[in-house]
Amino acid sequence: MPRENNKTYAGALVFLIAASILIHIAPFVLYEAHPLGYDTGFYRRYIVQQPDLFLNASVPGLGADAFVPRVFLDILRLTHLPPDLLLYGAYIALFTTQAIALFLLIKKRWGAKTALWAALLLIVSPIQYTAYWFVLFKNAFALPLMLLAFFALEKGSRWAILLGVLLAFSHHTTSIIFLAAILIYAVLRRERRRLALLTAAVAIPAFLYLHYPAIPDYVNAPVAVFVQWKEYLLLSLPLFILASFGIKDAVRNASRSTVAAFFIVSAAFPLLGLPFYQRIFIFTDIALIIPAAVGLVKIAEALKSRDRSPIKIAAALIAILSLAWFAANTESRIYHLRPLVSTKEIEELKYMASNIPADNAILTSTPLAPWVHGWTRVRVIAPGLLGDTHSAQEWISFTHGPAGAKIDFLKNFPRPLYIFLGPRENEEFLSDIKNCVDQKSDYLFRYTC
Repeated sequence: MPRENNKTYAGALVFLIAASILIHIAPFVLYEAHPLGYDTGFYRRYIVQQPDLFLNASVPGLGADAFVPRVFLDILRLTHLPPDLLLYGAYIALFTTQAIALFLLIKKRWGAKTALWAALLLIVSPIQYTAYWFVLFKNAFALPLMLLAFFALEKGSRWAILLGVLLAFSHHTTSIIFLAAILIYAVLRRERRRLALLTAAVAIPAFLYLHYPAIPDYVNAPVAVFVQWKEYLLLSLPLFILASFGIKDAVRNASRSTVAAFFIVSAAFPLLGLPFYQRIFIFTDIALIIPAAVGLVKIAEALKSRDRSPIKIAAALIAILSLAWFAANTESRIYHLRPLVSTKEIEELKYMASNIPADNAILTSTPLAPWVHGWTRVRVIAPGLLGDTHSAQEWISFTHGPAGAKIDFLKNFPRPLYIFLGPRENEEFLSDIKNCVDQKSDYLFRYTC
């Protein structure tokens, strides 16, 4: 490759890295030190529990089926970085890696310009930012593995087999998308059929080894906590407009590629209402980004010609407005997806962490449970979470029941027992049994009955 091309290539990657870091660090600049979503605490717990053990015990969100992401975090823990820096730094790095992996995949077939636009659209995407805010760590880890596996398959490299196994040991949803896509690719691409089938033959047993127990739950069409159809369409409408300019060329150029197979799978899930399809919008978004990038380059190339017809100028204006609208949707996401815990609650969590011995238990509410779980190594009890076996009605009866019933209910829990609740919650939970609690802070109480 000529030296100028090497410099351009390196410059593009540096630009993508800088743009990705800028977008993903924005909530930390605008808000408190912990601005992301509900699962933050579960992943933080994995980092802080048993700091001297290499392969930590599984936690909600990082179970036995997420073996490779756990090893990844365990390796990072060897750096002895502060837990928050390690968790958030790794998470931002994973989203940056996604953009680079997409750049490599698209560059092979469509060239560097289209690849740069595709990666940039991925970084700016409001759907991807929503996934980032939700702290879908396993998805963030597995997605670049999938894109790199597609890249390896396109090149005819056996690295696709290893990447497929790593993916199978990382995240079941991404693995299902990948396995379905490479089986379709084996049908579409005759000359790569053997490698695709070999990758599937190795990856499928690896997938079943870790994920088989979860398959019945998956088949029962669970509803994923993410965007629904209406929200997806509102956020992605500018991308649909951009994709309309490039879909014809994209289909013609990728008719027998991993990209085509990926597009079929990622479109089929939401269109057919298949299990967990709400989360599949993350993949559908990427599939749509590719023809959008092709369309942007097509418009730019058309404007370079001497014949700048009104149609070409109109297409350019539509593309510019769509890009601005797309970026504005992400800006709106950044400002509307606010922190779930306040600065005051973070201070209370830190106080709790330093004032409860490791062999104690703590009772908290469902909204606070992942945060309490992430800031302490004690056993955490919460309605419907973390192994709790009580029914919703039992918790309702406890909350609104008389003092005697509350005391009887709390006899089921281990001692010493602490309670961590916000002012409004503790008034409701503890109003009838205040003589049974010793208040340690605004949120922390020691149960004494």
